[in-house]
Amino acid sequence: MGEDLDSIPACPPDAAAWFSAAYSDITKANLGSSFNALLAAFSDLERAFKWDKGKKNQELGKVNRPPACTPYHRGSRARPEADTVPKIPSLAVYERDWWKGWATLQPQWRVESPGRSNPFLRETYPALSPDNWNPLRVPGQNGMLSVVAALYWWGLKNSAVGEREDKESWSEAVADVKWMVKGMLAAEVEVGVVLAPE
Repeated sequence: MGEDLDSIPACPPDAAAWFSAAYSDITKANLGSSFNALLAAFSDLERAFKWDKGKKNQELGKVNRPPACTPYHRGSRARPEADTVPKIPSLAVYERDWWKGWATLQPQWRVESPGRSNPFLRETYPALSPDNWNPLRVPGQNGMLSVVAALYWWGLKNSAVGEREDKESWSEAVADVKWMVKGMLAAEVEVGVVLAPE
C-alpha cells in the first residue's frame, strides 16, 4: 500500500457487515490522497482485529468529544435512513474540540510538542506490543471508527467553508491519526495477526 492514494479504497470484500455499512458512510466523498491512505490503513487495522464489532461497554473515551459526534455514537451509525453527517455550526469549535478529544486518547508514551498545529511528535513508535496502544486499541464500531468518522465530517465541512488554516489543521490531524493507526497495525502484525482475507 502506498503512502497516498488518489482514489477511495474499496471496502474490503471480507469485511463484516457493520464495517461495510460504516465504511460506506465515511467514503461518500473523496477527501484526498492522505485521507484515502488513512482509510486503507484503518481497514487493515480492523481486519487485524478480525472485524470484531466490539462490545457495548468498550469504547474510546468520551472526554472532550466534539458535540457534533454525539449522534453517531447514539446509534445513528449504519442506518440508511439516518443522516450520518452531523451538523457542524462552527468549524473552529469543532477543530478545537477534536484536538482536545484526540489528546485525551493518546497513550502515555506520546511526546507532546506544544506550540505546533499538532501537539504531538511523530518520531518513533514504542516496542511493538498491542498493550502500548491503549487507550486507542479498541476494535469495532466504538473504536477508531469514531476518530476516522469525525475526521471525515471535519473534512467535508472544510471542503465547503474552510479557510487555509482550517485545512492545514485537518491535514495535520489526518497525518497524525494515520501514523497512530499504522503503529497499532504494526503491533497487531507483530503478534501474529494474519492480514490477508481468508
